[in-house]
Amino acid sequence: MSELTKQQVIDYLQQHPDFLINQPALLAQLELQQQVQGATSLVHIQQRQLREHNTQLKYQIETMTKYATQNELVYRLFSQCHRQLWSNYDFNTLASNLRNIICMSPTINECKLVRYDSAFEGLVKHRLSDSNHYLGRVNQQERDLLFNEDTQSTALYLIGEPTNPYAILAFGSHDENHFEPSQDNLFVLDFVRSLQIRLLELA
Repeated sequence: MSELTKQQVIDYLQQHPDFLINQPALLAQLELQQQVQGATSLVHIQQRQLREHNTQLKYQIETMTKYATQNELVYRLFSQCHRQLWSNYDFNTLASNLRNIICMSPTINECKLVRYDSAFEGLVKHRLSDSNHYLGRVNQQERDLLFNEDTQSTALYLIGEPTNPYAILAFGSHDENHFEPSQDNLFVLDFVRSLQIRLLELA
């Protein structure tokens, strides 16, 4: 196959003026000089692409920083909760102490540790039968079981098995986006496992 001539390349680009715009990877590699009017416009395109890329990177960094800050707070709060488990508290005192600690978070307005009873049967079947935890919104009937009407998003953790539940640990937030299914809750799950062991000892 014969090599393309410069004129053929020029003719093609004239016939397809959006070719470089639709090939951003190629455009990013080109070394353009602001010597002619046509080159200047392509430089501007590259500059715009760089600005958009920088904006995206800035957003990603801000998001990562936000999550890192949140994770640090969660870690500190649940470290305090872990220490509460091994004190000689009864169920109600432990529930009260956990509430006082968790609600120190500005984004969590409610924390409930409640013994299971038949009133929670529908909630467990609907939200907790698959993975023993649920993060996200609940309907009004489910919310009224545990939270006040201002709660917009929740995190629910079943203590025990769906066939033999013992208690429910629940967090509520005024922020409808604070608890969501994709959220990382490794620290909480680790605490829930320890909590389950402790509550069985207190039973």
